[in-house]
Amino acid sequence: MYSRSSLVNWIYVTSVDSSGTVQIGDSNQITPETKIYALQREQPIFNGNEVEDLSQFPIYSQPLPLPLLTENVRQTTIHEHPIIKVGSIRVTGVAASSVLHVGSTKFIRSEARVKHNREYFSDPYGDED
Repeated sequence: MYSRSSLVNWIYVTSVDSSGTVQIGDSNQITPETKIYALQREQPIFNGNEVEDLSQFPIYSQPLPLPLLTENVRQTTIHEHPIIKVGSIRVTGVAASSVLHVGSTKFIRSEARVKHNREYFSDPYGDED
């Protein structure tokens, strides 16, 4: 991997979420992973131990389907300047397992698995049985 210097005059990131990455400069590998369980209730009453073990949900253990690469891809990269210059960056948020990166990297693989549960005390659609 060809290495370059990264110059950033100004960067402002409001929020970096779980397993999010802000990287200035070169890296060999970035592999952020996060597992999120989001529980929304009609009334915000929580006892603190709603989910003790995420392995009860298959979404967290199922293998990810990866794209099947059937073509040979050839890439030629020409770095005309040994310095990456960035004036300013303003980012509202770097979300779960996402990457804000100024520099070169050889390998990035990020993974976010999110399970949303919504619990209602009454039928949200107004259906009566």
